[in-house]
Amino acid sequence: MAQVPANQEITARLDHLFATRTLLTAFQPICHLGTGEIVGTEALTRFVSSPETPPGRWFVEADSIGRGTELEFLALETALLAAADLPAHLYVAVNLSPAACLDPRLNDIVRDSGLKHRRMVLELTERSAVEDYGCLSAALDPLRSAGIRISIDDVGAGFSSMRHILRLSPELVKLDRTLIAGIDKEPNQKALCAAMLSFASQIGASLVAEGIETHAELSTVTALGVHAGQGYLLGRPSVLPADWSHWTPRNRSSSNENTYAQDGVG
Repeated sequence: MAQVPANQEITARLDHLFATRTLLTAFQPICHLGTGEIVGTEALTRFVSSPETPPGRWFVEADSIGRGTELEFLALETALLAAADLPAHLYVAVNLSPAACLDPRLNDIVRDSGLKHRRMVLELTERSAVEDYGCLSAALDPLRSAGIRISIDDVGAGFSSMRHILRLSPELVKLDRTLIAGIDKEPNQKALCAAMLSFASQIGASLVAEGIETHAELSTVTALGVHAGQGYLLGRPSVLPADWSHWTPRNRSSSNENTYAQDGVG
């Protein structure tokens, strides 16, 4: 069957992207809220050939013609390669859909990256539905056994994220910006954040607040007991290794750095 013109255009753009590999990774710092120290980063994909197009649109369009996982893996390889220039104490969170986690190629990409497994966090997104959690859990088991942690992204933005938490028992849970924005003024958001803290503690997970943009939001989530967060107030994404080089620990031994990363703070 002949492709419709829109699909032909998407295919042409993706073919060019895969041929040229013109991707960049922007890392956004994740901070310990008590000390302000940077303990991890989230890898965010930037498309050099079309900087005005939201990155999410690229992935949606790739999904629409059955090449979503292929694009995810290109972004993953790019991020893991760039992560070699990050300070060695930082963990690196990379976004992957359930479909990508089920693909056997993932294990090879992780193995060949050279990044220590204890520094990797796989952030599960809601870009594709999970039809069989048993299969997904089985696919993730070897990675987790090797020291890679699982994070559930955008919790609060959709029902699937809560189902992911219940079925996968992640090491990290990330509260979506919609739950953090204006939390200092909204008692219901404070109550939900407090409940999520209690829930995370009971399942052995660490909580991360996303999208902190004001000092009032930062003060509120810190007072509630959230230990880690990210957002424009704490640090903007950067594609520049010169910026990443400044994300170094203050007065902490290498042994403590490793413990800090393993504890999941951030």
